[in-house]
Amino acid sequence: MNIYESLLYTAKNYPDKLALVYKGQKETFPELLNKVQRLMTSFQTLGMKKGEKLAIYLPNCPQYIYAYLAALGLGVTVVPLDPSIKQHELKNILAHAEVNYLIAKELFTFDLPSFKKTITDIDNLINNSQSAVPREELIKEKELAIIIYTSGTTGRPKAIPLTYRHLDSPVATMKYFDLIEPFKVLICYVPLSHAGGLVYLLMLACTGSTLVLGERFTPGRFLKDIETYGVTASWVPPTILEAMLKTREINKVRLDSLKLIVYFGAPASPRLLKEFEERFPHVTGITGWGLTESAAPNVLLPKNAPPEKRFRKGILGKPAPWVEIKIVDDKGDELPCNEIGEILLKGWFVMPGYYKEPELTKEIIKDGWLYTGDLGYLDEEGYLYITGRKKEVIITGGINVYANEVEFVIAEHPKVAEVAVVGVQDGLRGEVVKAVVVSKNGLQISPQEIIHFCRKKLSGYKVPRVIEFRNELPKTPLGKIKKTELING
Repeated sequence: MNIYESLLYTAKNYPDKLALVYKGQKETFPELLNKVQRLMTSFQTLGMKKGEKLAIYLPNCPQYIYAYLAALGLGVTVVPLDPSIKQHELKNILAHAEVNYLIAKELFTFDLPSFKKTITDIDNLINNSQSAVPREELIKEKELAIIIYTSGTTGRPKAIPLTYRHLDSPVATMKYFDLIEPFKVLICYVPLSHAGGLVYLLMLACTGSTLVLGERFTPGRFLKDIETYGVTASWVPPTILEAMLKTREINKVRLDSLKLIVYFGAPASPRLLKEFEERFPHVTGITGWGLTESAAPNVLLPKNAPPEKRFRKGILGKPAPWVEIKIVDDKGDELPCNEIGEILLKGWFVMPGYYKEPELTKEIIKDGWLYTGDLGYLDEEGYLYITGRKKEVIITGGINVYANEVEFVIAEHPKVAEVAVVGVQDGLRGEVVKAVVVSKNGLQISPQEIIHFCRKKLSGYKVPRVIEFRNELPKTPLGKIKKTELING
């Protein structure tokens, strides 16, 4: 995908439509294009060259989008960074990615062989640009477009390289599942530094979707923006959906414009999906799945899927036609329908390998198959389900327990707002199941209530033997739960 050409086409075909809304600031597609073009020219004046690397270290803001699009238009590799990372982490990433330029709110200087300059004046570069007609570069599909560093729920971040060809994947998947039309006005409160933020950026540039951008998620503001700007669709992790349902403002909004919610990043419990749709029956909720390593999404639940599928535990959806999926056991042998194993993906959308990590790449890509680390199964109709992460399987007394299965059950308890399940060491059984619970609206709930509730729905060995209550669960910036921080709580 040549994203600059896509933006040119979009600006020409939607000359009067709003492209971007941020804190009341509004601009049309031609206005957005003009700023991107002027910034491209200024980047070229600074000496920025195709193939060099530009890191963006900002919170969500229009300048993030201008810089992202301008760099991709010049064939400069973008390294989008979350502003919550610390300075020593920033330096390590800049060194690993061999970054040449950094965009940040403050001036940083780093003694690194590749590093040239920190840019803190994006608006000045745009306003003082001598020309709005940049010199265009010939960009090839296999050239490196983006390096995304995972926020990581475990271990150190990994660098995921995506080519310009990979940028076709999210848009193509959305088109195949007939989701482009509802994306008339989108709302993005997830970090632009993450794969979810990239999908919003692609929808903006390629489909003519208006993007309502938020700096950081607060449920009340999110709901208010949906109503104020007539948002029609959004994709959010289940943690954001949960927060929306818990806030007082949910009783003050109608969300008449909203047509579609796509849940991603972690499997949402059926209870959560039903609760949202019962409150807003005009909104269709669907699940989506994929990895940053596979230019997600790769799997989506069809809008016309029957209720018995839509609200089934662990449902993810169906793969796009170009997405090969198989389920394998620990030996790598393919499993039949309805048997749980590791989910493997194959196709042009899969990354070539972790950046500068050949040994790590060998562990995750074998014979062209991407070993996702997610456990799940396919049913007879080709629907994919998830049961948990391979690293999160709890082996108690020699029997496997899948964390998601226990989480789905506990989430159904009327007093439970959030739950995460992990395994903790036990001298007799090896591991036992531990549940970390956040109660709903501060309601009193005892460990015995949770255990009794689980015994009605789960086999005895799956019932948590350790219950811990917390005010909140530790999460990454994208809303994924950091389970490693729950084991020794």
